[in-house]
Amino acid sequence: MWAYWLLFLVPVGIAFSPIKGDKNVKYMIWAIVGLLTIYIVGFRDNVGGDWGNYLQYLQWIRLHSDDLPAVLALGYANGSAYMLLNWVALQLGLGIYFINALCAVILVVGLTKYCRQQPIPWLALAVAMPYLVAVVAMAYTRQAVALGFLFWGLSILRAGNERKFFFLIMLGSLFHLSAIINLLYLVLTREKILRRYYLFFGLFIVGLLFLFVRLDVLQGFQSVFLYTASIHSEGGAIRAFMNVFPVTVSLFFWSRIKRISPDYKIIKWMAMAALLSLPLLSLSTTLVDRFALYLIPLQVALWPRLIAVQKTMLMRSIVASTILAYYGSVLFVWFNFAVNVRNWLPYQLWPLSNDPIDRLWPPIF
Repeated sequence: MWAYWLLFLVPVGIAFSPIKGDKNVKYMIWAIVGLLTIYIVGFRDNVGGDWGNYLQYLQWIRLHSDDLPAVLALGYANGSAYMLLNWVALQLGLGIYFINALCAVILVVGLTKYCRQQPIPWLALAVAMPYLVAVVAMAYTRQAVALGFLFWGLSILRAGNERKFFFLIMLGSLFHLSAIINLLYLVLTREKILRRYYLFFGLFIVGLLFLFVRLDVLQGFQSVFLYTASIHSEGGAIRAFMNVFPVTVSLFFWSRIKRISPDYKIIKWMAMAALLSLPLLSLSTTLVDRFALYLIPLQVALWPRLIAVQKTMLMRSIVASTILAYYGSVLFVWFNFAVNVRNWLPYQLWPLSNDPIDRLWPPIF
């Protein structure tokens, strides 16, 4: 599990490093760490709970590569952009590594942009590594891409940038339709909700429903929704708690955090959604778990701000060390005691795995 600890310890080491470089050096360090993360996530081999499912997608698309509409509709059209990416990879003679690497680029770019806006950027990145990168990005590739676009969108979301945010979230929804729920943040960018927003959202919802009816995918979505609601996610409660924990601690410093948070309204509503997720676990742990992924930005944003509002350097050091020890324990517990950890271990990396770059499995004869 060396790769997972490397992902975590590199930003931790940089966060505590006394060496400070100029602007160009900082950019170079971010680029190197970003490329390292992309390589470890994008060129993993046989790692992640859904690894076999994604290879089966690729295999099916190869067998039906001459029917692009059917390819786009695969998975009830939930993730058409991902299916198109698979199709393009096959046309180029490439396989799962190319697809995963490109998806990793989107996640890392979005996450980096968001982390760099936090008071302690490297600590924010370290917070994201044990679960978001090491677990989510290694397993739920499509939803990880949607999260990448969400982080990217949140990094630019302010009055006047609503169209850019809308565009990024819509791109994310083409990889995983559930990302569309993040469009609700659009109404939080201004002090007063403009009337045209009501009209826009009304027309958007009507148009979306019309499109779903025309494509005959509503029944498929309903089947997926009911199936997801019926199954139990072993770690759903723990992962929901991971979003609630920084909210609970931050309540003691909320007025200070508010003063340093230009995106305070978004953070506040995210926090309320995180708190609401706990009672909703009684209805469906898996549904809450899937949508709670979009609240992970709370962890990345609140912990660095909690450190930044401490009044003395000693308290900042104590709080920072405690937070990083907590996330180090998260990484240790997950990779030693998680029920399905066998899907992540041992970590294998291409080209050390000796598989071809156009890897397809099961083999097609």
